[in-house]
Amino acid sequence: MCIRLSQNILLALMAIWVMVSCKKDDASADANQLQYRRTVIVYMAAQNSLGTTEDPENLAIASKLDSAEIAYGAHLLPSTDDNLLLFLDDARAPRLYRYFRSQGGGGHYTLLKKYSEDLSSTSSATLTEVLNLAKLHCPSRSYALVLWSHGLSWLPSLSSFYGNSYDAASKGVNLGRRPESFGIDVGEGGNMLSDRAADGSLGEQMEISDLAQAIEASEVRLDYIFFDACMMQSIEVAYALRHAADYIVGSPALTSGYGCVYYDQMKNGFFAYPSNDVNIAKMVDTYYYDVMEDKEWKERYDDQGCVISAIKTSSLESLMTSTRYYLRKVLPGREELDLSGVDGYIDFLLMGYPDSYDMGTIMHLLLSETDYADWESVLRQCVVSRCASESFYSGNLGTFSQYGKTDLQHFAGVSMFVPQEKYTRYPAFLNYNEAIKSTEWFQQVGWPSE
Repeated sequence: MCIRLSQNILLALMAIWVMVSCKKDDASADANQLQYRRTVIVYMAAQNSLGTTEDPENLAIASKLDSAEIAYGAHLLPSTDDNLLLFLDDARAPRLYRYFRSQGGGGHYTLLKKYSEDLSSTSSATLTEVLNLAKLHCPSRSYALVLWSHGLSWLPSLSSFYGNSYDAASKGVNLGRRPESFGIDVGEGGNMLSDRAADGSLGEQMEISDLAQAIEASEVRLDYIFFDACMMQSIEVAYALRHAADYIVGSPALTSGYGCVYYDQMKNGFFAYPSNDVNIAKMVDTYYYDVMEDKEWKERYDDQGCVISAIKTSSLESLMTSTRYYLRKVLPGREELDLSGVDGYIDFLLMGYPDSYDMGTIMHLLLSETDYADWESVLRQCVVSRCASESFYSGNLGTFSQYGKTDLQHFAGVSMFVPQEKYTRYPAFLNYNEAIKSTEWFQQVGWPSE
């Protein structure tokens, strides 16, 4: 999430937030006696650079802009039986709000919990607690989770890869480029602007395995997980979360600091009920329309571009089996590929992270047309919706913006790590060819290792 926000947009939405905030509902204390239709939990891990104005050039705060959109969107909720819970952890102590629509059509909110001290939003225990609070205050027939923060896909922490007592210097690891997966929480005394904890290390993050365990520990079966964070729509992430949610929605590329347009999603996407392929696709369509086509929002997203998709987790096992079969057919005994001539989403080797390739594009490169058609038919049962622009922002090289290209004919809208020789050739960074082996997807599929 990268683009800076305008002060005028923030001030307008914050004014709306103040008006909506004043409409507290004292009767909400009886919420735990009701059976709601759907509750969407927006989990905003913003104790980082997305939640600070310390940068004098950053005239607005991403977390405040999106929370203001949520407050405004309360009156747009399709039913009085719907709730949106916002867990917000920024520079202040964390808070949990409930937004809802009254019978008269107005937007309302109530503060469900204000924590007395700081806690880590990237702790699995915190996520589990928030999900349990959602069950307590808003017992519903359907739950969904929006994960808002920075994101780095499946990448593991150094401690999990090397062990708790690793010697980073002797292994040539650049601690300034520590890879992990979802969110950043700098903690008390940390520098939010630089995403650094008080000891100077990158703020605490949550690995995907811990994320999956946190959701499962709450015993909340989610209709969907929507990642409003960079790079989280990878096959490795989705496979790890297959028991946590029915659908995974997100982008395999960098996403804008603006995130999604929350009141549009609240009206058209998040609460489309029941959860099925058609209704889940509304989130994908809404996101793409706001970024690429809507006249009001297109300007603020500038030339960011967009890649987004929805994965049906019940079809992931079939996709895994098909992918494994064809990889072993075309790559017997090979673990690494040379993809130097293939456009990836992001050349992350520039920053110490691996390239993120679209799995549809890669499988088309590897397979015959007949085999690809067979594999793609399985893919389409799994990736139920996808949208992409011809190009998309993929980071900066010096002062120049870099853009990736989409193979619009074959793209899946989902990334897949591809082991390559170059990851073992650069000792300054983690050996991702080894790190990927800790993921469940790789353990099932391989590239292939025998």
